[in-house]
Amino acid sequence: MKMTAMVVICAALSAGCAPDQFSNYKATGFNSFVDTASVQCAPLQVGPMVITTNYQLPNYATAQYGVWLDQTSNLYYKRITPEAYIQNINNLFPGERTARATQCLVSTLPPPSERPSAPPR
Repeated sequence: MKMTAMVVICAALSAGCAPDQFSNYKATGFNSFVDTASVQCAPLQVGPMVITTNYQLPNYATAQYGVWLDQTSNLYYKRITPEAYIQNINNLFPGERTARATQCLVSTLPPPSERPSAPPR
């Protein structure tokens, strides 16, 4: 019984993560969006990280990047509104540069009709 409960809890928790976080190479639309925003909004600074095309995160930023990537994925796949995204990122990574970068990133977002509700599997 305890083992079944643990399996269910683990499955529920893992389902809450962005499905494309770090490794979904099929999420070409999302990946392209982040790459485009990193160029158009340069420097795309989120907290201590400066996101660039094909960003390779340093070891210290893994958890921070994961949080940012999860929120950005939720924005792209229409799970949260642009307003909620801006508020979430600014609360998580306060600072003027993050606020400017977040506003710019949102301004590069394709219209909802051009974005899927989930990444390809």
